[in-house]
Amino acid sequence: MSAGAAADGRRLIGARNRQKLLDAATGLFAQRGYRGTTTRDIAAAAGITERTLFRHVPSKAVLFREAVIGPVDEFVRAFSAGWNDRPRGSRESEVEVREFYDNLLVVIDQERSLLLALLAALAYEDHEGDFPDLDLTFAPMLDALAEILAVESDLRSWTLEPRIAVRLIVGMALSVTIHRDWLFAGGTLPERDLLVDQLTRFTVHGLAGVAR
Repeated sequence: MSAGAAADGRRLIGARNRQKLLDAATGLFAQRGYRGTTTRDIAAAAGITERTLFRHVPSKAVLFREAVIGPVDEFVRAFSAGWNDRPRGSRESEVEVREFYDNLLVVIDQERSLLLALLAALAYEDHEGDFPDLDLTFAPMLDALAEILAVESDLRSWTLEPRIAVRLIVGMALSVTIHRDWLFAGGTLPERDLLVDQLTRFTVHGLAGVAR
């Protein structure tokens, strides 16, 4: 085997091990939270040694950040790419907003346990300063969405401040997904399609729900 082929093989094994680590960490963080999960647990679940784990990542905090942020970052990148591929203003406002909510709620629902673990970590668990900037990690993604909203606002004569409006929009989507158990306690949990519909109408038309 040539030196190049051997190097490629090592890189492939390294990439596979890193993915195993991320998959194992994602599952354990979702089940046990940040503090309830150890690097030894993660390594065992990934089928590698703890020593190998630290060859791939410097700390548990880095794995946590990747597990939580990765899916959201992927959503923002995909949304931005799709938006960039379309002519500006080519779709109705409701269509644009509905697609955004539809895709975002899928991501949040899939990552609900991890996002709950993130909220717990930020609120209660970071006593040792493991991830001092974790609360800022979403900021670049939100700012990227705000730039898109600013362009759309100019085209559609929307008057809300894009930086704030984007955070209100994402905040509503997070709330109805992450906090659904108490927001809808005592009643029937709405189907996702209905939530998307109501969020879209509220975002585009306000409390009236329809164009005036």
